Amino acid sequence: MALAPGLSERFLVVDRSAEIQHILAEARTRLSDRETLIDVEPLVGSVEGYVPAETWSQVLLRDHILVDLIADFLDRVEPNLDPELLPECGSFGPWLGRGTGSRVMWDAAMRHVLATHKDKSGDSLFARRLVGEVLSVAQRLFARHQGLTSALTQAGGGEFDDLDLINEVMAGVLGGHDQRMIELGLEP
Repeated sequence: MALAPGLSERFLVVDRSAEIQHILAEARTRLSDRETLIDVEPLVGSVEGYVPAETWSQVLLRDHILVDLIADFLDRVEPNLDPELLPECGSFGPWLGRGTGSRVMWDAAMRHVLATHKDKSGDSLFARRLVGEVLSVAQRLFARHQGLTSALTQAGGGEFDDLDLINEVMAGVLGGHDQRMIELGLEP
């Protein structure tokens, strides 16, 4: 909130926070494995610690990048999940709010702020550090949880899936991210 330059930007943060709270409330109804959450939370929390947002453009970029990375992984995992693991609407896509609600205003504000920056090197560096940390966390999760790895790679059962399959998925996610950064005028 301290990095938001004005009142309208602060309202944007409040609206986005409300959407995220709604997503988390729905997600809590699907979570039954506290042990996994205890394992995952420090990894997820480490992203903020290693790559803190220092400007308003970075606050906007962080949410934009995280939503897109989560979407990339969910798009690969969703088809391999048992129906009882999916939300009532049948897809996690609406949870992300892509193209709806405050997400549209958030992305418009991000594009506007980035367009005003002549030197985008700080934003590019932030995006690279953030995606690197997020993918590092994802790799650690795949290494610890066979079920997640199987859902992601579409490989079934047995010991841990082929590392090459995980690397292919990671390369695909990184390629999609790089393309989005180029479209924003940032260096991948």
